[in-house]
Amino acid sequence: MKDVKGTIIRIIAEYLDKEESEISAESTFQEIGLDSLDIMELVMQMEEELDCKVELSQEITTIDKLAELIEEQ
Repeated sequence: MKDVKGTIIRIIAEYLDKEESEISAESTFQEIGLDSLDIMELVMQMEEELDCKVELSQEITTIDKLAELIEEQ
């Protein structure tokens, strides 16, 4: 199984042009500077790379929670 959390962090870091070490899995998407349009774009990339389908909800606010959702599939 792929490192889901690591993949998500890498995708977000590349998108924001930051180092992966600057992205905390516990931070909310808002805290790392992502708005809802950014998140939708990133989720499409994650779905393709991780070969999964992501149904986002209001409760999915951090990388940790998103990784858990993907790993449950």
